[in-house]
Amino acid sequence: MNSLSTEFAPRPVLDYPFKMRWSPEPGTPFEVVDGVYWLRVPLPIALDHINLWILRDGDGWTLVDSGYDAQICKDVWETVFDGFLTPESVKKIIITHFHPDHIGLASWLALRCDCPILISEGEYRHYQSIINRDPLEFMQEASAFVSEMGYSPEMVEKFVSFMGSDDKPAESRVQPEMCQFIKDGDIIDIDGRDWQVISGNGHSPEHACLYCEELNTMISGDQSIARISSNVSVYPSNRHKDPLGDWLSSCQKLIDSLPADTLMLPAHQEPFRGNTDRMQQLIDDHHAQLNRLRLAVDAPISPVEARAVLFNRELNVIETLLATGETLAHLNYLMHRKEISLAYDANGVARYSAG
Repeated sequence: MNSLSTEFAPRPVLDYPFKMRWSPEPGTPFEVVDGVYWLRVPLPIALDHINLWILRDGDGWTLVDSGYDAQICKDVWETVFDGFLTPESVKKIIITHFHPDHIGLASWLALRCDCPILISEGEYRHYQSIINRDPLEFMQEASAFVSEMGYSPEMVEKFVSFMGSDDKPAESRVQPEMCQFIKDGDIIDIDGRDWQVISGNGHSPEHACLYCEELNTMISGDQSIARISSNVSVYPSNRHKDPLGDWLSSCQKLIDSLPADTLMLPAHQEPFRGNTDRMQQLIDDHHAQLNRLRLAVDAPISPVEARAVLFNRELNVIETLLATGETLAHLNYLMHRKEISLAYDANGVARYSAG
């Protein structure tokens, strides 16, 4: 899911080696560097595509990310299986993080290809906590959470309905026996090349990027995208945590860990070079948002009021939910640094103020 943040810093000048806004046709893998193929897959959601990656691996293949659990995505994989590779030749599937456009078809692919799924333990544990949660208990928790933000009962009902929706049967989910855990710093041998796991936090618990020094290429998932920034949110499960602090640290980590001319292969939009400038822009934009909140909390404000400070435009229900989660992430950042305090009014609505 992607950020709705207002842009502040000037756009960095990025290099798009395959042109901006160009992508291969769905189901037609395109080689970006030796042995690394770009597979564009449509999505049945507002963000209308995802980039998956197919890596030559000796006499077989390694897949990175799987696509959304929808027929439109399965159809693309069927096209790939018909003309580019066979399911039997897939050696492993690496999942960058637990979001449904990345992990949604992992179980289906693993069973089809009879191969393991490599995923970080933090992502898998969070994924399991979502699919195994008690529905009634979660709905009560989510209702209390959204009410605390200061929304009307009608909006609470809409939000909770969206947050709790899950129509996929448990047997279609990734099972523990399918998985092998990877972590930051691990080296994965793919086609005789070392791919290093570089983890990030904030957008998700333990997002795994893959960097190959020999190719000077990183598969960056949602950690580095050319023109959209990943949503960094607070929800019931991380109500009092500091995901924005984690995200800013992860952006800095990518600046410090990679050569400036690394080819970035993101999960959305197009491959690009210029990651150092892109990460710095994201850092600067979030600090600009934090400064807007610092000016706004002279009088106590609710999360709904704070959201209007950062996102002062008309939003649909899903956009409002994302914007509220991201606003809370900025408020929590200031809370963790003791710049603002939190109290609750007579109606149980959270109120943030300076000091």
